[in-house]
Amino acid sequence: MADDFSDPPKASPVDDLFGGDPLDLGEGEDLPPPRASGGGGGGRRRRGLKMSWLIGLLGVLLLVVVFWYLSSAQREKYFVEVDDGVLRVERGLFFPFGTGEWQPNRAYKPFSLPPGVRPEKTGAMTAEEADRVLFTLYMGVADRQIKDLEGGDPELAEEMLLRANKLNFTSTEDDRRLLSMMGDVHFIRGIGQIRGIQAQFDEALAQFRMAAQRGGVNYTGASQWVAAIERLRKEFRDLSARSGINPDEILAKPPRPVAPKPIEIKPPQIKEEPPAPEAEEIEEIAPDAGPPEED
Repeated sequence: MADDFSDPPKASPVDDLFGGDPLDLGEGEDLPPPRASGGGGGGRRRRGLKMSWLIGLLGVLLLVVVFWYLSSAQREKYFVEVDDGVLRVERGLFFPFGTGEWQPNRAYKPFSLPPGVRPEKTGAMTAEEADRVLFTLYMGVADRQIKDLEGGDPELAEEMLLRANKLNFTSTEDDRRLLSMMGDVHFIRGIGQIRGIQAQFDEALAQFRMAAQRGGVNYTGASQWVAAIERLRKEFRDLSARSGINPDEILAKPPRPVAPKPIEIKPPQIKEEPPAPEAEEIEEIAPDAGPPEED
């Protein structure tokens, strides 16, 4: 076997650090026992308590957000309701439920609906939808009163148009229509004033014709009155026809009686006279008898 003439292994730097002597790891000596982690259970309890508080806080915040959202949504709701023939407009409360009357101006105040009239939609809706429902209702009632020359009420028609003009959400086209229909209100008021004028013309015409035939001593010109009345009578009939009104249905009928307004009679107020001041007691003074007489 050949001899091994290779170089011996060089010592590593680690061997130089500890020297050539083997390390004494203290085997067999008594080592201190491992330290028990006495705070482990308490730490877990503290972490669990913090997590519970965090979850509770998040739950409260979630409830607040939900409450705020539902309250805001309820506040933005508007309600058109009919109760015993009375139209009412209500607005949601700032609460998840509940409503209250909403009357910012005359357009939203309660009023009694005419017979057979109801809004096209009731219940909860947005502000724009509520105004559209009210606008359609008001314009429908006004149009119905304007077209009914026999029994229509121009005062009610005007009230409906004024209500519609106060709505918050109306367009320029709506305003133009309102102004035009207000002209219709004044027109039917004028028609109401000349109802029966044809019968009055006929009666006056007969009288002036008799006056023209018999002449007169104090008053002359009856024939000119006859011509003027005949001309006016014809013009009124032509105007009625051009306005789409049958002259015999309006001009020949007597005016509708106007219901007298009730007079409020107040009882006389009796003024109470203030009590007389109490008379002061005056002491009676005996008359002076003069100096005493001497015996």
